[in-house]
Amino acid sequence: MTRSAAACALALAAALAPALCAEGARSQGKDEPSFKGLFPPDVRTVGIVSVSSLVPESSFVRGTNLLARAGYRVKAMPNVRKMEPPAVRARLFEQAWMDPEIDFLLFSRGGQGAAEVVPLVDWDRLRGRGMRVMGFSDVTVVLGAMLAKGAGRPISGPMVSTLSTYCSGESRERLRQVLDGTPPPLKLTPVKPCAAAVVGKPFAGLVSRFPVLLDIGLLPSLEGRVVFVECTPKYADASESILDGLLKKGVFDKSAAVVFCDFNRDWKKEDVDALFARFAAKARCPVFSGYPYGHVPRSFAVDFGRTVRISEDGVLEWKAVGPSGDSGL
Repeated sequence: MTRSAAACALALAAALAPALCAEGARSQGKDEPSFKGLFPPDVRTVGIVSVSSLVPESSFVRGTNLLARAGYRVKAMPNVRKMEPPAVRARLFEQAWMDPEIDFLLFSRGGQGAAEVVPLVDWDRLRGRGMRVMGFSDVTVVLGAMLAKGAGRPISGPMVSTLSTYCSGESRERLRQVLDGTPPPLKLTPVKPCAAAVVGKPFAGLVSRFPVLLDIGLLPSLEGRVVFVECTPKYADASESILDGLLKKGVFDKSAAVVFCDFNRDWKKEDVDALFARFAAKARCPVFSGYPYGHVPRSFAVDFGRTVRISEDGVLEWKAVGPSGDSGL
């Protein structure tokens, strides 16, 4: 796109105010999930942003209706239902972040495209507001860039397109607990045990997006981090080579631990366990598996601003939050 064309596209997008999504006319069905109280009490308006693929219309309507019926005001950026060039997506992402009416940003969906957008974002501008931003999958690229640039509070969790699929009742309850700092302990499986308990703030994401972040120079330092890694069937055959490449580049050398989550779910369990064991034999940090996170209904959120502790036998706990919170990234 030429500079003049990009300027015209930006002007057109700027002329479009973010759309308010009204609550669906039908009442909530008996079997429809409830999202009431999903977010902290100070969240009244949820902004919907898009940096990757377009969300299917049915998923968008269903997801925003669920939020509206839970009592949230939903404010969607104009490109959520219309694909725009990367520069426009970047500007609209910034606009939503800085919108004083919006209390929490939720991505419409993942897919592809975030890597085209994040280098164009004015991260210096966004550091002026500590926005909470949630998504996963391709949005790993945005969350990683946020951490690398020290902007906002990244949270790996459901998006509009997955609210009715990858967000079971247990997952919703765990999200509420993660956001308010009160989730119960969870037992992991030690793959490469630690000599003493590990403590650190998390990073979480889709394994195929780690090298993408490296390529665009926005993979944050994972030193001292507990790194949660998931993989979808789409990248299953390449997953081991991706992990080996990251190991060779020292990405996990100073991490507090690596935690494997939902990984190659179409594989036999023994094949997945063998992959984990091969990785652990090469890794320089403790390795665990079994955290429910990824492209599955039972997927627990990961708040990068909270601190986690994993005991020698694999019990994961989110540390208690002090009076001033635990949001130092």
